[in-house]
Amino acid sequence: MNIRFEGIFSPTVTPIDEKERVDERGFVNQLNRLINNGVHGIYLLGSSGEFTTLTNTERERALDIALKAVGGRVPVICCVMDTSTQRVIQNIEIAEQFGVDAVAATPGYYYPSTDDADLIEFYQTVAASTELPVFIYNIPSTVKTFIKPEIVVELAETCENIVGVKDSTGDWTNSLNLIALLGERTDFSIFLGSHVALGAAVLFGADGGVVSIANVAPKESVALYNAAKARDIDEVHRLQMWMLRLSKMYTYGQGVSGMKACLEILGVCSARTTSPLLPLTDAEKAELRQLLTELGVRE
Repeated sequence: MNIRFEGIFSPTVTPIDEKERVDERGFVNQLNRLINNGVHGIYLLGSSGEFTTLTNTERERALDIALKAVGGRVPVICCVMDTSTQRVIQNIEIAEQFGVDAVAATPGYYYPSTDDADLIEFYQTVAASTELPVFIYNIPSTVKTFIKPEIVVELAETCENIVGVKDSTGDWTNSLNLIALLGERTDFSIFLGSHVALGAAVLFGADGGVVSIANVAPKESVALYNAAKARDIDEVHRLQMWMLRLSKMYTYGQGVSGMKACLEILGVCSARTTSPLLPLTDAEKAELRQLLTELGVRE
């Protein structure tokens, strides 16, 4: 399938039960809610999806549940990150069995890269192992490796199925450099991993965002993208300021803890997180309930 990857892809949370098994009902609720509110794609088993703390069995259950629930309505990009090249390739082989539309990989996240040569070899080997489209996932805050824009360009030019990058560096200059170097290509997608710079990035030529805030506010995330595409500066500013207020939820525990608490308040799924991540207290949930009410996310 020849897909143009653009718009808002939600890096969905993975709801779980008290035994840390994927909560199928909550997961389907969330996936349907995202799609019904207009997201352009689903980004599975990323940082928001707790991929590092789910068991291998539950990761496969998440894939099975998600692909059946999505049912081809939107593209699905599955994260396949791991600690070595061969483990990433093994994860890709599993993802292929469930019919995902693309995969995304960071460099190995235990032994950090020592130079550009190992990054190039890693991505070339990963891309050669599959016919699926491959996304470069640049998130140095967790992986301890920064992928330079020039390396992204080299990989885009040498690997036909490397089709995009998720820039979660939080570095606006890096984002602008990616847009300057690759923004004119119709066969390569630049996604921002930060809702803070999403509107500006799309105005400058980015193709969209993979933003965790879409878990709680999918409709507003899509509206921000649409406003930026339409070059409606006033609406971009309004929605960007609204999202900055909502992002207070990230100050409660780990980011995923705050998002799941919000989803529990909205009646979507449980706030449970994989251990040792702790769920929020009742007092913290009460504060989030007030925030969601003030912002009109809940009545």
